[in-house]
Amino acid sequence: MKLFWPIEMGFEQAIEEINMNSTFTPFDKEVLLFTQALSKTLVRMRQMPEVVALGYWLRKANIQEMKVKWEEQNKERFIKPRGTVFHIAPSNVDTIFVYSWMLSLLAGNRNIIRVSGKGHSNVLLDLILTELAKPEFEKIAKQTIICTYNYDEKFGEMISEICHTRVIWGGNDTVQTIRQIQLNPMANELAFPDRFSLAAISAEAVLNLGENELNELLDKFYNDVFWFDQMACSSPRLIAWCGKQHEKAKVRFWSAFENKVKNKRYELMAATQVLKYTTSLWLSTETDVRDIENGKYFSRVHVVDVPIEARERHCGGGLFFEYDVEHLSDLSKVIIDKDQTLAYFGFEHSTLQVLVDSISTRGLDRIVPIGQALNFDGVWDGQSFLKSFTREVVII
Repeated sequence: MKLFWPIEMGFEQAIEEINMNSTFTPFDKEVLLFTQALSKTLVRMRQMPEVVALGYWLRKANIQEMKVKWEEQNKERFIKPRGTVFHIAPSNVDTIFVYSWMLSLLAGNRNIIRVSGKGHSNVLLDLILTELAKPEFEKIAKQTIICTYNYDEKFGEMISEICHTRVIWGGNDTVQTIRQIQLNPMANELAFPDRFSLAAISAEAVLNLGENELNELLDKFYNDVFWFDQMACSSPRLIAWCGKQHEKAKVRFWSAFENKVKNKRYELMAATQVLKYTTSLWLSTETDVRDIENGKYFSRVHVVDVPIEARERHCGGGLFFEYDVEHLSDLSKVIIDKDQTLAYFGFEHSTLQVLVDSISTRGLDRIVPIGQALNFDGVWDGQSFLKSFTREVVII
């Protein structure tokens, strides 16, 4: 066990004391000031774009908009925080625990955060600890525990016994492991396991772009893919090309994207390159694979179907499955429960609605323009955080 916060007491004492501190009301003034202070700090971290994005999400205007919507939705209702929320953060996306924590804090809860011992960003964590140490945020500090521990230790059991909500971010194995730990019978649980995401691109729309417009699209696509080395659950891994001119559009798009990645000086890890190559060799034996193109910066695998095993074996780092359809609604044939985000380019809202109506599985929870795949929202995987982090008291 390593305790990052609080810094002046042991874990057992911190657990003992956290529930002695009262919760906030939703969107408390002190909490709003804390989010603003954190936002101003994070947006300065220009060398870490994912941290800047987090800071931008925490900006005053965005939180105020969230507050207004919340108040409109809960007029004449008596809403209280659930109590203590236990967040278990993943190792592949450094910033995700902050989004989860901030929404819980805005809902008024006390929070215990278990960060990954190997995956968290020391820079981000240090910035957070600096803010927590400020006198004006003393009440928030007393309601917060940030720690790390091994899953074979008993600390997860201790926290699960006292929490009122447990939030699990991680792979399927992580979710299954943690679910074996008995949860407070009064608590609810939000689980965010392995997901798979894709992009849909209109071939005609790409061919109609000017050079500056194409460059802007490629910048957005690059961010969606490479900010977390394509390992974020919402990063596109399958590219669906729609329209009769898809071959011509592919040539234009991928040749320009290769130059984009080169100019961005994307760091190619040797281990990732080897993993992409071995994954493509494995895929070459599949009957659903038409052809494979291994490039310096990314690999493309043209498929006529997307078997579940291909989703499970995807290694990230610039590996793209490509699937051709004449109409966007045809994409529904390969959507499965695991599929989370569809990033799109070149489609009207009505066309996207037709796609959603044609999907018979549980698949797709988010449909966003390319460039917004990694944007966090208060609704994730179909669940509203503020609703899950609060409870309604009925007075008749």
